[in-house]
Amino acid sequence: MNILKALFGTPQYVSKTDTTANSPDPDPQDVWAFTDPDARDAYSRRGKLSELERDIRFEVMRAGPWQPEELEYKREIRRLLREGIIEDKGTYWYASPHPTVYRARRSGTLQVDGQTYRFRQGDDIVFQCRMTRDANRDLTGPVLVSKLQPTEKTMLCGKMGGAMKGMGG
Repeated sequence: MNILKALFGTPQYVSKTDTTANSPDPDPQDVWAFTDPDARDAYSRRGKLSELERDIRFEVMRAGPWQPEELEYKREIRRLLREGIIEDKGTYWYASPHPTVYRARRSGTLQVDGQTYRFRQGDDIVFQCRMTRDANRDLTGPVLVSKLQPTEKTMLCGKMGGAMKGMGG
């Protein structure tokens, strides 16, 4: 499920993404590395940014750095953007850290942690955190390739079953 960005499609709106073709290498300590800037802004407007940050730091990142395969996903997204194979869909994932959803402009592959993920034109590609992967054994890595449905409800990982409930924070 993905959240349509509030102003997407209006003439004055310029969508922001968690990764661009020119992004620097991701910082393993950057709590916001996988958060769509528009999602972050939405939490800020509601006065809940510190709650989101706590959720990402202690539930999503598990009080440690981003893992190598997660950072590799980000580098692959950057490559696919540079090559024009994917683009910003104008949505973000419903669950924290609320990564940007990308749409495949043409078929291709991405390689993460020795695995090849194939996608077709029109597929959606989005980062999947460790919490989501633990809850869904069909996810073998930090990549979900699918055709996502819209929703209006966001969720913090701390609300998922099996969450650490802020341990360490």
